[in-house]
Amino acid sequence: MSKPSSFAVTLANRLEQSLLALSALSEILINNGGYKGDADDVNPAQINDFGEAGIQSAIKLIADMAHRDMCELATYLEIPV
Repeated sequence: MSKPSSFAVTLANRLEQSLLALSALSEILINNGGYKGDADDVNPAQINDFGEAGIQSAIKLIADMAHRDMCELATYLEIPV
């Protein structure tokens, strides 16, 4: 098998970083959600609704960019999508 081009390697690296970022951001939202509505307020949620909306927007943006990179990589490798 031939060595992958730097273009393919760059796209694969960007996809990996995007997936890791999506995983981290979703974990933050999941963990924060466990504290929302806590009656005793001993451990209140750390992120308010505005912060959650920002994280959700970041997830959407990163997912869109990762999809674009995946399509570029598939096209480069001549894989039908």
